[in-house]
Amino acid sequence: MNANIGILEANYYLPVTKKTLSQIFEDEEKSTEAFAANVDFEKDIGIEALHVAKNETAADLAINAAKLTMAKSGIDPQEIDLIIDFTSIPEDYVAPTWSAAGQVQKAIGATRAFATAINTGGCASYQTTLKVACSLMSANDRYNTALLIAGDKTPEFNHNYFPITVVSDGGSAVILKKNMTTRRILGVEVATLGKLHDMWVIPGIHNRKAEDIGGKYPRWLHVCGDIQRFNKELIPINLFMFRKVMLGVLKQVGKKMQDVAYFVYPTFSAWDQKAFCQAFNLPLEKVSTENMHHGHLQETDMVVGYVDALAAGRIKDGDLVMLATNGAGFSWGASLVQH
Repeated sequence: MNANIGILEANYYLPVTKKTLSQIFEDEEKSTEAFAANVDFEKDIGIEALHVAKNETAADLAINAAKLTMAKSGIDPQEIDLIIDFTSIPEDYVAPTWSAAGQVQKAIGATRAFATAINTGGCASYQTTLKVACSLMSANDRYNTALLIAGDKTPEFNHNYFPITVVSDGGSAVILKKNMTTRRILGVEVATLGKLHDMWVIPGIHNRKAEDIGGKYPRWLHVCGDIQRFNKELIPINLFMFRKVMLGVLKQVGKKMQDVAYFVYPTFSAWDQKAFCQAFNLPLEKVSTENMHHGHLQETDMVVGYVDALAAGRIKDGDLVMLATNGAGFSWGASLVQH
């Protein structure tokens, strides 16, 4: 990665209100389809409660995260040259004609910045955005400092993402800067599998079914998954694709898996995390677990896992850290950060 781009600062914001898992399963629609993995979705998920935004909008969550991160970094908003929104689910207005990047730009007073969005890849949008941001910064002298932001507010009665996870509301922000000597981003690798583009989606206006509007479980903006395809097409190749991007980014920079001191992985569920560790022969203490009590936070999982691991002292000076995730689209991504 050119220009020694690194993570100057990162932080996240979570709404104070919480909802227990039992409340989620009581209030929301339950799937009657069978899940291929030999687990009990409700009992084995390992998440006890979720953060739920009440009056705060998705953009509010992103703005709060951005303000916390800016304050923590101590930099002037006028130093921000680039703002990229990497939120992965519908926001306050309809994308792609709108993104929270402009609203964040206004809220923090970053009047010099160019604001845009990369809202693809689901939970893997962080990796895609990181790759694009680093490419823009490396290729252009104008972009020396970038602010990446996300804010997710799950549609009402849609926190249950069976058979994958349960979803929390929250926002995150990361500041990237050139000429860093620590927390340097060595490389980013991403991959997509287009045949699964419609396996996990939020139907647009023209694809909504009449029965999805109104009733006990309205689906105005509702995540819908094809469980049969999930079982037959995704599960068999998921770990293969993880291996592809993880080995790919290691190859970019001449490193090996044993060089990685710590892994940041999404908080989909306890059983999913266990499967990941077993597949790559990783001890649990080398994989982010602190953020399990937050619930799954979409693309923000990467930021929460990284920030919490730093705060807990799990990431130390000199460590090579890998952040790896997947997301709807279907996408996989992995990045390496040298501390």
